[in-house]
Amino acid sequence: MGRSKYLLVPWLVLAVYTIISLHSGAAGIVSYRELLVEREKILENLDRLERVNQELEGAMDALLYDSESIRVRARELGYGAANERFVRIVGLPGAKRSDLRPGMIRTAIQPRAVSDKAHRITALCMGLLLFAFFLAGDMLFKKETARPADEVRTIYP
Repeated sequence: MGRSKYLLVPWLVLAVYTIISLHSGAAGIVSYRELLVEREKILENLDRLERVNQELEGAMDALLYDSESIRVRARELGYGAANERFVRIVGLPGAKRSDLRPGMIRTAIQPRAVSDKAHRITALCMGLLLFAFFLAGDMLFKKETARPADEVRTIYP
């Protein structure tokens, strides 16, 4: 296995970088889950907007086709007929206002992704650590080499 084990170092760097990027990169699992949560919030907001739209369409149809609805709405706004008189009582709340507020506009936030530079540095550090372990192992457990040929003694029986 001699020096061929050092070929594992670049493969480890590549594997660590790939795994970290798949988990917490810009298009990774964590970012995807955050976008799914935002998608759900936007869909809920869309449902609320559709309900508000239906209520506004109903109010619009009532004002277009029902003269009594026009009179009630005009009185809520402070208008009246020519022969009517208004009495204002101070201290009491005014007429019930049924203002329909449109729904809030919601946009998706950018998912929090760790920078690609941090992924590269982490993978490189892991590769250097493996390289250091291999190098330390080779230096500590160095195999004894054979003696030079002139020092080798042949013993004959």
